[in-house]
Amino acid sequence: MPLGQNAERGATTMDEEWSSLSSMVRLPKTAEVVAGRIRKRIIRGELSDGDFLPPENQLMASFAVSRPTLREALRILESENFISVMRGSRSGARIHRPPVENAARYAGFLLQIEGTTVADVYEARLAIEPYVVGKLARLQPEGATQLLRMEVERLRKMVHDGRYLEFMVAIADFHRLLVEVSGLNTLLLLTRILQETVARYQVKFFEIHEMSDELQQRRAFSGLRSFDKVISLIDAGKAVEAEAHWHLHLVNANLYWVPTSLKAKVVDVLD
Repeated sequence: MPLGQNAERGATTMDEEWSSLSSMVRLPKTAEVVAGRIRKRIIRGELSDGDFLPPENQLMASFAVSRPTLREALRILESENFISVMRGSRSGARIHRPPVENAARYAGFLLQIEGTTVADVYEARLAIEPYVVGKLARLQPEGATQLLRMEVERLRKMVHDGRYLEFMVAIADFHRLLVEVSGLNTLLLLTRILQETVARYQVKFFEIHEMSDELQQRRAFSGLRSFDKVISLIDAGKAVEAEAHWHLHLVNANLYWVPTSLKAKVVDVLD
């Protein structure tokens, strides 16, 4: 085969490879680039929650883009809850830092789509909270046990007042606070996702499985005693004992909330 034909075939092969590669890699649209730059400034705190973005004309000049491109970028940010556009107003787009609840709710949807069982969700808490309790006992963060005791007293008042449904929902706050005072933000996000799902399930469970006031009160005070004990163990720096106690507490709670008849029940986060 002549040399020229080899070179031509090599060039054709190279063109095909580049064509195949370019079809796999999608270059971002200009609107996505603009949205990315604004999003980055919001996340970094350069743009504060509640502030307004500059007027359209100023933004168009800053990014050197057309009005349609800018408006597409703002629509992207609005769909992600980073801004809310005040249509028909001269105020423009108000900046928001998306609340964790949005992520938790969306994660709940994904859990349901994947067919995740309630038992699976409750099991996940066993991988997080006992570890956190042990870490709290070892590190003794300043003010941690004081905050936990205040939360227990808030819960105890609900029980004394006979507000049992409110108490069952508010238990999630104690579990969240346990992780929050540890300063472990990644585990806190995971906990809030789990608790969002757990709280919804427990309300439905509570409404279906009727109990007498006496039984509800007895179960509530039993839970509160367990809370008091784990706080005391944390305060005393007894990490191994605190971790073991909280593991047992969660195992027993799981047996109550997810009896054998409900172990195969799929998470339901829809109203």
